[in-house]
Amino acid sequence: MLDTFVAAPLQSTGALAAAAAFPALTWVTLVAWVYLDAVARDGDHPVRSAVTVAVFPPALVAYVVSRPERTTPQADRERLALTVLLALLAAMMVGTVFSPPDVFAQPRNTFGSLLVTLPLFYLLVYRENAEAADADTAS
Repeated sequence: MLDTFVAAPLQSTGALAAAAAFPALTWVTLVAWVYLDAVARDGDHPVRSAVTVAVFPPALVAYVVSRPERTTPQADRERLALTVLLALLAAMMVGTVFSPPDVFAQPRNTFGSLLVTLPLFYLLVYRENAEAADADTAS
């Protein structure tokens, strides 16, 4: 009986921590990607762009529409941030859609789908950049 009283709060605390970790990590990764992208595009104020998206995430649409042309090739840090961001977003969508409405199952399924989406988006992002690099060396 004592095990039941001790295990239940620990299980719910772990589920809450996991449920809060995915959106928080996605938010941090989004801000990092915006900053790295703005620096690579020689934006006027990369910090201002990142802070604006951090405070008001729908501003990402305005940033993507109004960002200048890229002046440097995509760096490894920027590719890594983009890969993790896309994988986290896809994992949260898959975990939400395919999970039962259970507070303990959704973080577990989201983490499980992250194990699938992270390698998938790694291949997509890095293959795209490898093809672009091959095209640049061929010309």
